[in-house]
Amino acid sequence: MGAQLLSFYDQAKAAGSLKAQMRLAMITGVPSSKAAAEPDSPDNLAKFQAAMTKIQAEFK
Repeated sequence: MGAQLLSFYDQAKAAGSLKAQMRLAMITGVPSSKAAAEPDSPDNLAKFQAAMTKIQAEFK
């Protein structure tokens, strides 16, 4: 569980380091320490994907 959600934290780190990871946690409400325990449900994946779209725009 949560493997795909954790991969979003890797993407955020690549996009803007720790600051982008913190932004991802703020937008989604799921810190990286809890992402592995959350299910990779369609709702969670959609929420993280939308957050990554925002983060990629912010950290260009």
